[in-house]
Amino acid sequence: MTREPDATELALAPITLERNGTAQNPVVVVHGEIDVATSPMLRSELASVLAAQPADVTIDLHDVSFVDSSGLGVMVGALKRLREAGGERFAILDPQDAVRKVFDITGLSSLFAIETSERA
Repeated sequence: MTREPDATELALAPITLERNGTAQNPVVVVHGEIDVATSPMLRSELASVLAAQPADVTIDLHDVSFVDSSGLGVMVGALKRLREAGGERFAILDPQDAVRKVFDITGLSSLFAIETSERA
């Protein structure tokens, strides 16, 4: 299921989200930048994903060039909710170097499973 942003969101936020995978192993593919303007869209998508109480969640960041503290907060909050519901794994897939560096500097790379696919 893909959530299409409405016209207001498009005007304010250069981001698109796609959902792949299954209800128990969803993959949210993010395109654009995750910042204070776009993180509410990601929060909403992750809330929808977590409502199904998945075992694993993956966020594919291969097409994300920037993430700020609000975006990190959204992901940490989602990780907390996943764990509280008995979920097992929250993965960050194919982060670009600049994004990976943010996870490393903040120490969040030890909380999330940072993974690389064959396409990377």
